[in-house]
Amino acid sequence: MAARHRRLLRPLRRAWRRAVFRALRRLALAVAGRPRLTRAIGRTVGRLNWALRPLARRRDLANLHLALADRPPAELAAIGRASLCDTSVGALEFLQVVDGAIAAGQFVGPVSAHGREHLDQALAAGRGVLAVSLHLGHFAKVPLWLAQARYPVTIVIREARQVPRGYYIDALQRLGIEAIRIEPDQPAAPRVLDALRRGRVVMIYLDQGVKDDGGVDIEFLGKSVPMPAGPFVLARRARAPLVPVFLHPRDQDVVIHPALAPAAGRPSATDPAVQALYRLAESEIRAYPEYWQWRYRRWARL
Repeated sequence: MAARHRRLLRPLRRAWRRAVFRALRRLALAVAGRPRLTRAIGRTVGRLNWALRPLARRRDLANLHLALADRPPAELAAIGRASLCDTSVGALEFLQVVDGAIAAGQFVGPVSAHGREHLDQALAAGRGVLAVSLHLGHFAKVPLWLAQARYPVTIVIREARQVPRGYYIDALQRLGIEAIRIEPDQPAAPRVLDALRRGRVVMIYLDQGVKDDGGVDIEFLGKSVPMPAGPFVLARRARAPLVPVFLHPRDQDVVIHPALAPAAGRPSATDPAVQALYRLAESEIRAYPEYWQWRYRRWARL
């Protein structure tokens, strides 16, 4: 009965998400060019999201407690609320970029970069680079900064169902970023391998979580969950370097780490390369928990 009830509600939920997306898009355009107002409205949307969705808030707090067990409850609540505020501000600003209402440079802002030599060294091998990143802060700044710095960037993207097909893909290509859309009936791997053969920096986000039909089961932020194995598989097949690239949102720094050693054979939770990458990603999130998307649907429900 519960499964049937969920199936009946699914079209209504999708219609609601499309309506919310259209409303946010109109709102973003209405305040484009007024950054202080955009930020104020985004923070208000985030606070309302926190206050008006008690079930989701409870789930956020449970995940925060698992990941940050040493923090007091009041601090965890402040982190969860701040995360939604930052996500809402970033969404409004990125919609303004996608619709051409503000320039990409205005969205990226003054970003400093550390470790750029690691990326240059990895590219010099001539096999492209798999750049792995996180949904941390206004994460779209990383590929946009790379494009502005004249790196050949390709990003692997999953477009949400409430978004018009091609909305983000077309905009990214206008901004100098090649996009590979994840399709249910079209594997992304051959397109990623082709981009690497062409010497491109291919960005993949690590923290989306995967369903129980794939991935590496690993302890991550206090939960034993399946996390993507694709970056390790693709890096091995292409013999391409795997380079972690993260945004440090408080300081607006793009931090590029040295290339990681490839996984030995099929990726597993005990592989040193897998452990090194996910422990590094975990430490980044714990350093900036108020900037990570704790309510990201696929992660929150795992």
